Amino acid sequence: MCAGLAIKSGMEPFEALKAITINPARHIGIEERVGTLEVGKDADIVLADGEIFESLTNVVKTFIDGNPVEPSLNTH
Repeated sequence: MCAGLAIKSGMEPFEALKAITINPARHIGIEERVGTLEVGKDADIVLADGEIFESLTNVVKTFIDGNPVEPSLNTH
């Protein structure tokens, strides 16, 4: 949500993406393991039906550690 608000305030979308992925990983020193999509790194991936930072976009599929995850209707 913060990245979406930053984009609405003028931040470039790619910079907003980096602000929630590689930049924090670099900040805490784990960029060799996470933060970008590269062979050998841990990654969770979300496929969406539109711009990921738009509030009306829906998640189509989620992969955690390379495994598809079924959506949960449980909001608790």
